[in-house]
Amino acid sequence: MDRRDFLTVASATAAGSATAAGSAALGAADAAAAATPRNARPTARERSRVWRIGTPPSIGNLQLTTRETPLPQRGEVLVRVVATSINARDRGIVAGFFPIGTNKASIPLSEGAGEVIAVGEGVSEVAVGDRVTACHFPDWTEGRWRPSVYERDIGNTLDGWLGERVILPAQGLVRLPDAVSYESAATLASSGVTAWHALFEIARLRPGQTVLSLGTGGVSTIGMQLAKQAGARVVVTSSRNDKLARMRELGADLTVNYRDTPAWGTRVAELTGGGVDVVLENVGRPTLDESMNACAPGACIVMIGTGPLPKELPKMPGFYQKNLMLKAISNGSRQMFADLLGAMAANRLQPVIDKTFAFDDAIAAFREMEASDHIGKVLIRHP
Repeated sequence: MDRRDFLTVASATAAGSATAAGSAALGAADAAAAATPRNARPTARERSRVWRIGTPPSIGNLQLTTRETPLPQRGEVLVRVVATSINARDRGIVAGFFPIGTNKASIPLSEGAGEVIAVGEGVSEVAVGDRVTACHFPDWTEGRWRPSVYERDIGNTLDGWLGERVILPAQGLVRLPDAVSYESAATLASSGVTAWHALFEIARLRPGQTVLSLGTGGVSTIGMQLAKQAGARVVVTSSRNDKLARMRELGADLTVNYRDTPAWGTRVAELTGGGVDVVLENVGRPTLDESMNACAPGACIVMIGTGPLPKELPKMPGFYQKNLMLKAISNGSRQMFADLLGAMAANRLQPVIDKTFAFDDAIAAFREMEASDHIGKVLIRHP
């Protein structure tokens, strides 16, 4: 399947899924979800649990509390959450060093999936019983990026997914295709949409091209899977040989240990016979020079990571000589998310979920993220 077929099938599947409501379940969490009455609507007297960011913010200060289940207001929905996952930014939000904007969420996590159990006034995007996920910038539905999108950010400036029942803006919700489980969907809003945006909206990836993806986290693993499905060759870097071996098992064509090979960009160029066409720059400016060394002429580097400034500013080797393209992105739109879900359904792609924790063990899940021992995603199953 070439890139055009890949995207065409994805688009058709996404369009078909837009009319689906409450499909058959996939995975353990989906099986449990199917037992819930479809017409269940909470009352103001019902109570449910949520995890709240502590004061001062830290992983150890996360608090599991019980609250009166809120009813959705105009433009909102109430979702019974089935699964969530953790991103690096979520860990930063919980620890108190990431949030931007004037408002700060009290409930963390930007990725999740669940079932709509109540809708507020004026909501037409979804209905009770729909299986849904949400993009974490609900005001970016389609079209070009605009900075004002940062003002409403699920899990950051708006309350997120880490609860049994949570309120979400209807505008940001995306219905799940039948073939995508709650668990899979819960890993995609940040990592998956970012990789899709980088590969297909910015780099316009074509079959036969070579992609370099830094690291073995969520963006890197789903990026590798999407690139391979589109007919590309993929190179992955890591500081650990056991992780590189696992990435080769998952489909990576070439791997480089950057700790053993400090000039890893030059090594990537040698291994690929002239350099890569696309770089998922998941670290940021500290690794930019080596990423440029890894590039073939005319390559596209998509800046995803926001790592701290290195001791010396990047020298940007080859930027002019190779005519490289450097483009920063911030996640993606709701339309991009729908396209991604369509592609995953059509091609039966399953995200890499390394560790799964119970809802009551959310602190342990954040500790797992902090240790960076995982590959792909860390999932939380909700009761």
